[in-house]
Amino acid sequence: MFLPFLKNPFLSPALSREDFRELMEGHLSRLIAQNKDGRYDALIAALQPHHDAYAALLAAQSEQVGTRLGNTDTVEQLLADFKKFAKDELLVDAEYQFKRKSPNAQALAELLPKGRKEYSSATLLTLPTLLERTASLTQKYQAALGKPLADRAAQLNTAFKAARGTQGESKGLVQDDSKQEKKLRKAAARQLKLGLLEQLRLHIDEPEAVQALYDAKWFGGK
Repeated sequence: MFLPFLKNPFLSPALSREDFRELMEGHLSRLIAQNKDGRYDALIAALQPHHDAYAALLAAQSEQVGTRLGNTDTVEQLLADFKKFAKDELLVDAEYQFKRKSPNAQALAELLPKGRKEYSSATLLTLPTLLERTASLTQKYQAALGKPLADRAAQLNTAFKAARGTQGESKGLVQDDSKQEKKLRKAAARQLKLGLLEQLRLHIDEPEAVQALYDAKWFGGK
């Protein structure tokens, strides 16, 4: 019965790189905001280096991806074009068609497995996956979404692949976890768990005080 409590929830493979960074950043900001009388000083000091190192690594990896893909300016413009396309066309049409006109929960789940934010916060690391998904699904649901939308999604995907050119980097290689990222993430997750245990000790009779140190969505909230 105690096994679930012995596992480290921060090592969950369900957390993407960006989710893990966001969780750590949000938790740290809440610790700082609620640091009454310095009660969280030690927790903040222990977590801050892990947060900074991990955030710096992701930023560096995103920049390196652009370099590997060849023309960084072209790829970054494609990222901007895709985000605009997703915001102004893809998500508008998909939600209209599959939420209101002809409700289709399965289609929405395929297009928006992580919600709208996955598109609005797209990065060079996540762009290949999003492009492949939208090109494939707009083709699959072309009858509902229309040929122009499917053609635009396919065009963006083709343009991205062309920009990679002779780099020969597969999507999988670009997105694979590096040894350094795994090492930093493991260390940060360990510190997050140590911090959680200390928070439980400090608030042994106030579970809501511990929950207040994390975004509600990590507990399954909205």
